[in-house]
Amino acid sequence: MTRGSGARIAPSPERSRSPAAALTALLLLFPVAGEARAQVPAPGWTVGFEPLYVEPRGHDQHVLTIHRTDAGSQQTTKRAVTLDTEAGAAYRGLLRYSTGRWALGADFFWFATSQATGDPNAAGASAAELAAFEVADRRFTSTAPSEVLFHRILEDTDVALWTLDLLGSRVLSQTDATRVALSAGVRFADFDNDYRAVAGLEGVEGVRFDASSNYGRMTGPLLGLDGDWRIGRAALSGGLTQAVVLGQVELTGVSREFTGPSDAPLNFVSGERLEGLHDVAIPITEVRLRATYRVLDRVALAGGLRASTWWDVTVPPGVRPVENGDETLHENTLVFFGVGAGVEISW
Repeated sequence: MTRGSGARIAPSPERSRSPAAALTALLLLFPVAGEARAQVPAPGWTVGFEPLYVEPRGHDQHVLTIHRTDAGSQQTTKRAVTLDTEAGAAYRGLLRYSTGRWALGADFFWFATSQATGDPNAAGASAAELAAFEVADRRFTSTAPSEVLFHRILEDTDVALWTLDLLGSRVLSQTDATRVALSAGVRFADFDNDYRAVAGLEGVEGVRFDASSNYGRMTGPLLGLDGDWRIGRAALSGGLTQAVVLGQVELTGVSREFTGPSDAPLNFVSGERLEGLHDVAIPITEVRLRATYRVLDRVALAGGLRASTWWDVTVPPGVRPVENGDETLHENTLVFFGVGAGVEISW
């Protein structure tokens, strides 16, 4: 068996402006199929499990605007408070059967985390220097230090999602050390976002919010490009995947006014409910970079980076403060940056 000496495509001197384009260019640097005699792996199964630490960015709902007004100067200072999606643990599992140049498999990813604001409170100094909390379509005002405004996030304010990919792949180019493959299949996805909070004037009145955007089961096509570079027992791999999932989102928003203290049980006096069902199409772009090292003939340790972008994911309804609300503070796109390590077993 001889090692191929296929020609390599020279990289462009102009750097790409996007990570996806850079990764695609890197994968295309591998030798072209047919220009080298490749070593075709024996058919077999591979199963893997990889915990990750994920740092989310975006999807930050504008839930509160804090106003401070000086009656003498007629000047008002406003500060927006948005939800912060917290970092946390995620999990990835894979199952693949390879026949050499063809492969079939499944890839599962799950992540759930909480959202928080820091639970701000404020009070006005007097009627001339007042403070106000604006939440959704309600406004609460304090004109004395004893009148304390509050906003508290409750349990089950969170984001949870999963994806399941069923796909097949075909090797486009392969030598003893390198491989480039094209994959296609279907992605199943689920996304839920719940917001629960209370706000108002402590001991006097307030409002409780229970809002959610529940996307249920979504399905759509998937297309990907993957490449490997093997050096002895070690291997470096990269991948770029684009999917679009289609489905419906159920939007629900419930606000209930209460009097008295904010501690349970609340004394509700009125309420309203907003709900709707809408068709959605969410593009999902993923970039992966992984390294593996085979410690035994059938066991390999793996670790790497993963970035996933969910474009234009609607947040729960009835959350953004209506008066002077700033839509630029209401971020819908959600980006995950993850780093993980795991194990792969082949037979």
